[in-house]
Amino acid sequence: MSSTVRDFKRKKWHASKNRNPRPNHFFAVQISDCQIVENVHNVHRTILEQEPQLSRTLVSTSTLHITLALAHLSSTEDLVRANQVLEETVRHFSSTQQQQLDLHLEEIGHFDNKVIYARVKKESEGVEHLNHLSKSLRDGCQTAGITLIDGDRFTPHVTLLKMSNDPQLYRKGIKAVASHLYEKHVDCIFGRQVVESIQLLSMTDPKDEKGYYALKGEFHFSKTAAVQMIRDSEQQQQPVDQRKCSALLRTDDRFNGNVGAECNSP
Repeated sequence: MSSTVRDFKRKKWHASKNRNPRPNHFFAVQISDCQIVENVHNVHRTILEQEPQLSRTLVSTSTLHITLALAHLSSTEDLVRANQVLEETVRHFSSTQQQQLDLHLEEIGHFDNKVIYARVKKESEGVEHLNHLSKSLRDGCQTAGITLIDGDRFTPHVTLLKMSNDPQLYRKGIKAVASHLYEKHVDCIFGRQVVESIQLLSMTDPKDEKGYYALKGEFHFSKTAAVQMIRDSEQQQQPVDQRKCSALLRTDDRFNGNVGAECNSP
């Protein structure tokens, strides 16, 4: 191959890479409710009991979240602008919504059986609010000149398993999860997450001491709404063992068999 051809291909590759930057940050809602975490553990165990080689595809419960938007931030200035967009989005939402943001996770869905996830309950106020927050963040980022990676697509979900987490399976020809591995949990009612803040997280920086993504920004909803959240949570949520919850959040299902109770079914 001539040097001219090699140079052309190299330039073409770099141009393609520059046109399609990879996401390195994302806006998200953290999932930390103990009932949800326990039920995710239970789904993981069911899958591993039948197919141990999928262990590396499981998403650690310490990183559970709902992604609102993916972004590529290439400078400190980008990071500052992204936080400004996040602050404005949360401030505006707090000023227009007096009630807390509740998310109910029900049922298991999938993207071509390559990604398995817990659904956010359809036709609920929580989904409407998430759609609004996602759109506000995307609109704000576009106005601020921040590069978004996933366009306008938004399917609110909590990822439980990703085949791409284990490239070796792809090389073995295993590219999807057989649906029978999780079918007993398809109608699982995972639980309810009370959302108090929106976060800006890094995909590339080392995770924190609890195994969660590096936090680059976080803005909480208004104090008035927060007080209402606490009151409603005390009245509606079942008491949980906080020590058990902390242990579950530290547990990696690939190496530990600890699980919670069976999923509730409607």
